[in-house]
Amino acid sequence: MSAPDTGYHVYKRGKLTVIGFDGRQLNNPEQATVARDHLLHLINHHDCQVLVVDLMDVDVVSSWILGILAAIKRHGTDVQLYHPSAEIQNVLSVTHLDQLLPVRGTDSVELDGPIQPDAPQA
Repeated sequence: MSAPDTGYHVYKRGKLTVIGFDGRQLNNPEQATVARDHLLHLINHHDCQVLVVDLMDVDVVSSWILGILAAIKRHGTDVQLYHPSAEIQNVLSVTHLDQLLPVRGTDSVELDGPIQPDAPQA
């Protein structure tokens, strides 16, 4: 499952769906619409239980995209953020979205290793 010439890549293993973006995908309003549509398609059509968003190549994320990720989480899909920049981490902290969208360390995304779904909330 890939998206050539779109500025993002997607792969899936079991319950995990990993999407990685280049920087222009998440801070340009026109591209944010494309990103939103692709995220919603993944959730609705590919049995996405855990959405891993790899932000390694992203310096800035629009608030609109963060809102979409929060809405996806609130509707039952586990969303995890990997490799956010210091600026993105600061925005997540100030808005308290880091309490809703777990931020994972700066280690590489290893599908056979540390990525785990969040524990069910009571």
